[in-house]
Amino acid sequence: MSTLRDRLDRLRAQAAASKATAEAGTGSSAADEAAAEGARTASAGMGADNAGVGVKTGDKASACSGGVGGIGFGDEGGPTSGLHPALSALDVEEVAGELGSFLRRRAVYPLEHRHGHYVLSELMSCAGRLKPVAARQNRKRGSRTAEEASESTDIEAQRLLFLDTETTGLGVGTGNLPFMIGFGYADAASGTFTVEQLLIRHPGEERAMLAYLLGKFAGVTHLVTYNGRSFDWPVLTSRFVLNGWRPSGVEPGHLDFLHPSRALWKNTLPSCRLSRIEEDRLGIVRGEDVPGSLAPELYMKYLSDGDASHLRGVYIHNERDILTLASLTVHFGGVLEGRLGADWALPEEPEELFRTAAWLAEHGGERHAERLFAALCAEGTPGGRWLLPAAARLKRLGRHDEAAALWERAASLAESRLLPSAEAHIELSMHYEHRRREPAVALDYASRALELLQRRTTLRQSDRARAELDAIRHRMARLRRKLEATARLG
Repeated sequence: MSTLRDRLDRLRAQAAASKATAEAGTGSSAADEAAAEGARTASAGMGADNAGVGVKTGDKASACSGGVGGIGFGDEGGPTSGLHPALSALDVEEVAGELGSFLRRRAVYPLEHRHGHYVLSELMSCAGRLKPVAARQNRKRGSRTAEEASESTDIEAQRLLFLDTETTGLGVGTGNLPFMIGFGYADAASGTFTVEQLLIRHPGEERAMLAYLLGKFAGVTHLVTYNGRSFDWPVLTSRFVLNGWRPSGVEPGHLDFLHPSRALWKNTLPSCRLSRIEEDRLGIVRGEDVPGSLAPELYMKYLSDGDASHLRGVYIHNERDILTLASLTVHFGGVLEGRLGADWALPEEPEELFRTAAWLAEHGGERHAERLFAALCAEGTPGGRWLLPAAARLKRLGRHDEAAALWERAASLAESRLLPSAEAHIELSMHYEHRRREPAVALDYASRALELLQRRTTLRQSDRARAELDAIRHRMARLRRKLEATARLG
């Protein structure tokens, strides 16, 4: 740790010396006045003693505050004439403040911009529907339960920060450096969606970049990410601590779309990588793209030879990721709003239709989910692994005859498989014994369940399989006794 801190101190000293030399040659600039104004703005949220940065996130304190006072950044970056031509071509600018400098790129989109299937303006109506998702994802967090915090905080598109980082590694430890931080935000007043990308040219610029990012948390209630709750945010919080800020207050809430994406698509798509979901479900075609896994290698090349052209693909990849987070917000908000089967087509694959309906039901959309379940259970829908959980749901709701119809379809499929499941047959045996009062039919299903289990146990023995066989034999014996008693009475 001490070696790393010493190296950072040396790099900061070198950066400060370079800045002093540049200022001596050019004299004072408007950027200095902008920095001073930024310092005054930042100090307004620091607290009475001016001891640290205390940025507010909505009605919550920022997750980090610390021993840096008077941080200021101008709204306009510095001159770009000294930057590599590849950076200038991307409209990258240098931003300087009291903590040093870093590079910033801004891309401003009109809200009428379409990214795949969805238009950015749909964020304004769809974001509010994600409140149940935020409530589930933010439990057990903060000084009060995050569920309480989420329930008291409405989701507003303009208070979301769409966040994606590019880092030097894959872990969340202190050795993983976020060399690029990209974020986006919507502004209804100006009708725009802005993407900002911050880049450091060496570790000495990290503190200035993080301070700028902290300022962007003002008014933000939730971070919209893809695996950010487990990766991007832990990386950033560790970097805040290493750079002298201390955790305080309640962190911004999370809207991490990796988990809803897995809930809907893990059984129907080859993977739940963001690039796969873009292409197969969001109508986004990237064409030539630098995979995120190559970003660390390209950054290291840039550090090695100073050729910023290595970073062009990284910038574009990161920008598209942020736009895709906006599209995912529209998609899942629209699902919760009930657009599937109304404004949008239903999923074509039965497994996806079931998982979407189940996800809706878990997030308070039971009315919309019921329409999807009805479409799923219609005759002609191909069977699959969805049959048993769909039947279990109907059983819980007391709709036993509808459940039996699905168990019969599942039983028919099981009998044609090499390693069949006897679950549907056992459920049908219980249904006909206890609800329909038809022990003969119940015994038939129990006998067929025994055959299926014996077929499995000849291939794979286990204690569980033997226990299932014993339970079926016990059930069959009881049913035979019932049939014999009925025959004597008859």
